[in-house]
Amino acid sequence: MKALIDTNILIDYLNGIDAAREEISRYETPLISAITWMEVMVGAVDDEQPSIRSFLSRFTQVAIDAKVAETAVSIRREHKMRLPDAIIWASAKRESALLVSR
Repeated sequence: MKALIDTNILIDYLNGIDAAREEISRYETPLISAITWMEVMVGAVDDEQPSIRSFLSRFTQVAIDAKVAETAVSIRREHKMRLPDAIIWASAKRESALLVSR
């Protein structure tokens, strides 16, 4: 099953939370949004960046293209959510993937 993993799950994984590790391991095709990649890297301290980049490279990254952008705008307007969250949701929709978040 394809699943797009949200930022909070990846942060939990990096913080050693077993439930996050178990959740990620359930999916054959784990994806992340470009927004998620940015959010995780912004929070990484300098000496952890190489290992975090390596960890993130295990996921297929969904780019923000015109279709994702259009869908994100619609989601943002309809659900009144933060734009980064709408982009992540739109990325999952484009890939017909389950959005895994908490």
